[in-house]
Formats: sequence, structure tokens, C-alpha cells
Amino acid sequence: MSLKLKTAINSILAGTVLSVVSSTSFASGAVGVQALSAWIGSNNVLGANSEIQTINTLGLNKNAFTDNAALLDSSWGHTGKWFTFDVTAANQTVDINATVLTGNASVAFTVWASGNSAFNGGTTAPGELSAVGNAPHVFNSVGQLGSAGTVWATDPSVNAAGGGNLLETLAYVNTGIAHASGSWGEVINAGVNQVAADNTYFSGTVAGGTTSNSADLVFQNLAQGFYAIYVGGADSSKTLASTYQLSISAVPVPGAVYLFGSALAGMLACGRKKLRAV
Repeated sequence: MSLKLKTAINSILAGTVLSVVSSTSFASGAVGVQALSAWIGSNNVLGANSEIQTINTLGLNKNAFTDNAALLDSSWGHTGKWFTFDVTAANQTVDINATVLTGNASVAFTVWASGNSAFNGGTTAPGELSAVGNAPHVFNSVGQLGSAGTVWATDPSVNAAGGGNLLETLAYVNTGIAHASGSWGEVINAGVNQVAADNTYFSGTVAGGTTSNSADLVFQNLAQGFYAIYVGGADSSKTLASTYQLSISAVPVPGAVYLFGSALAGMLACGRKKLRAV
């Protein structure tokens, strides 16, 4: 073999090694967020009384949400799918639904708010270590931002050590089974679970539900701005060769609700006046 050929082969091998190392390193944009092309019509903007949908997505990996003993029932941030959408109209009831189209995987997803900009993918947090690895390779998909396993995606305004731009965990829904604790100490419940303790980004209580093949979260008056969704699986005994679709719809809150609210406020005020008179 000639010296030139050996040199060329060595260069190719070196480049391959560098490529592999680069693909496993965690820098800015630690997890990949789905491009606009993942949405039908390349549209992830949710306006007034509108609906957006993703193109059918392949696969729900058992590492992507819960129910994996190797990860102590935590999530592996690189095996699920990250989506962002932009709410541009106020006073809407927003319904987020993930439905399995083929296969029998148990779908689950979590929703976060990121304010004025789309989720940037977070960054590495070298000190954020669990029993099975460092975030975001293994992360806490159900905890409030700033807690262990979420700092890599958290905005510095929420946690000074934060490496991302997410502002609050709103809720998650799980069609699979509950788990006592993950590698970050998180408790993972089945069904609809509200994580946000206040109504900064929505009003009232998160509604929704689950069926054998779909998960649903409903937010009242979801604030204008960007949101991130992580879609994964929740039962490793189910089929992984599946497809699913994420659909998000916005319906204006009926005017009657506001009229009722005004009337109720008036009645309460009137009642207080009568009590004072007495």
C-alpha cells in the first residue's frame, strides 16, 4: 500500500472518529428540536380558532419516557421527539393530543413554556449527575424546572445554573403505568398530571385524559408565546415499531363564560354591600 493511500485512509478514519465524538458531545442545543418540516405545511403557529398537526412520526423508544430499569425509570432525552409551537392568540382553550396511529405503544408527553422564544435544545450541565448518567442524556421529564435532571433545559432566570431557556413545566400525561421513583428522585404518575403550581401560563386546572392509544392535555387561556413538548413512550413491553401524530387545536373561550364571570362578580359585590348594610 502506498504512503499516499495510507495517509488518505488514516485521514478518513480520524475524521470518522471526530464525527462520532462530536455527535455524542453535549454543547449548545444538547437535544435536537424537530424542524418546521416536521409539521404539516411547515406550520407550528397556533392562531385563533386553528389547528396544527405534525407529520406522522415513527417510533416510541422505551428509553424515551419511563419504564426502563436501565435508566431507573427516567427519560433519555435523545430518544424522544421534541416539538415547539407558537401560540399567537389570547383567550383560547388549547387541546394537545398525541395519538398512536399504528402499533400499540403507550404514548406520553410533557409540556413546558419557553416565553418569547422557541426551546433552544438546552446545553450540557456537567455537574448534573444521576445514578445512571448525566443530563440531558438521562433527564427528569416530569419535574418542575430547576429540580434535579432539568437544569440543563432551564432558563437562568429560574435557576442560575440553567443551560436552556425553558421557564416552567406545565403538565404531563402518561397512558402507561405509574412508577415510584426515577434516577432523579422524580415520581411518575399515570394519567393527567399538572406540574405548574400557579396559573402564569394558563388559568384553572389542566384537563384531558387517556385512552388505550392516545393522550390529551387541555389548557384554558393558554398564554401567548412558545411551548415545548417532549413525546415518548411509557411501557417497554409494548410495540416500538409504531407511528403517532401530535395535534394541537385552539378554540376561543365562549363569550358566555366571560358574561357569567362578570355576572358572578356583580352578584358577589352586591352581596357584600347587603352584608355591610346589615
